[in-house]
Amino acid sequence: MSNTKKLFLFIVMFSLLFSQGKSLNSAKVYIKDKDWKQAEFFLLKAVEHPNDKWEAAFHLGDKVYVRSQDWAKVRQYMDLASTAPEKVKIRPTRNDNKIPIQTAITASLARSFQLIYFKATGYISIINQTVDVEQQYMFIDQAIKTANQAKTLDPNQPAAHALLGLYHSLKNDKENTINFINQSLTIEGSTDDEMLGLLINAGECATRIDELDIASGYLERALLIDPNDISVLKAIAAVYVGRDDLDKALDIFLRTLEQTDGDQAKADLHFNLGTVYLKKGNPSEAEYHFEETVYLTPEDTEAIFRLARTLEESERWRSALNYYKDLIDMDPNNSAYYKGAYRASFNDGDPIAANKYLQKSKQLEN
Repeated sequence: MSNTKKLFLFIVMFSLLFSQGKSLNSAKVYIKDKDWKQAEFFLLKAVEHPNDKWEAAFHLGDKVYVRSQDWAKVRQYMDLASTAPEKVKIRPTRNDNKIPIQTAITASLARSFQLIYFKATGYISIINQTVDVEQQYMFIDQAIKTANQAKTLDPNQPAAHALLGLYHSLKNDKENTINFINQSLTIEGSTDDEMLGLLINAGECATRIDELDIASGYLERALLIDPNDISVLKAIAAVYVGRDDLDKALDIFLRTLEQTDGDQAKADLHFNLGTVYLKKGNPSEAEYHFEETVYLTPEDTEAIFRLARTLEESERWRSALNYYKDLIDMDPNNSAYYKGAYRASFNDGDPIAANKYLQKSKQLEN
């Protein structure tokens, strides 16, 4: 090859490399100015540069496509950036020191994952506040789509799989629920605290889809990690009640009560204990726990109603009537309270008062 041709090729290659190197520098200027459209334009040109492609790909995934929430492209360009040799170092922002590009990628993906994950978890409160069933399912579908984006961005994050299990359980989709919660548990690297949370979520999801045997398995594994965790104890006790394993449920509820502070939390446990004792055919113990519930939370109409019904079962008609009267004062438009007052009055030997309560209950039902 002649020297002239060699010189020509050298000039062409130098010009190409120089012009492409300028693309990355231009992109950095536009990043500084937060002109993301121009930054994207020059970064896409820089991706074609053999030496600049990894850093350009990082900035596309870390800055440009995060802002447009195009998570597929975030993943695409981070995958390209991750092909860089180990020795490659970059400045994630112009004020940062140079660090290995793999370290920058890991940190960037973690930030992006948290952004999507928090958006996905935000649907929980929206769903809980939504009364219309069709709207609920619409929000659940949106939540599943968002959680899937988190999983796609970083499939090694168990939290995304756990969240997908939760939302599928709200749809009573048993197959996907079990699939995703199992995936959340099989991903390696979780600490004991993280695994505890994943197992509690798995147990609650399985309970929600009425797979109580599977739920108890998850929650019993959780107890092996922390036998005194209140959340686990409450969840597994509820599962035992659902399985009619009442002695185990009582044991767990009583253990939990010993460790619980706060009136509302104690009231909830006393209420649960009262319910279990009723199922066991022990109205005297049930009465005690319902009384404790009412003492701790005197406005809890459900607890007062359960207590009144328990007193009826014990044929303590006058005491039951007094509680039904309290309930009527609290909610004069509930026909169930008047029916209870009717039964208690009639059995206490006051048919005239009983008839008044009966007529009022019928009036409210019509």
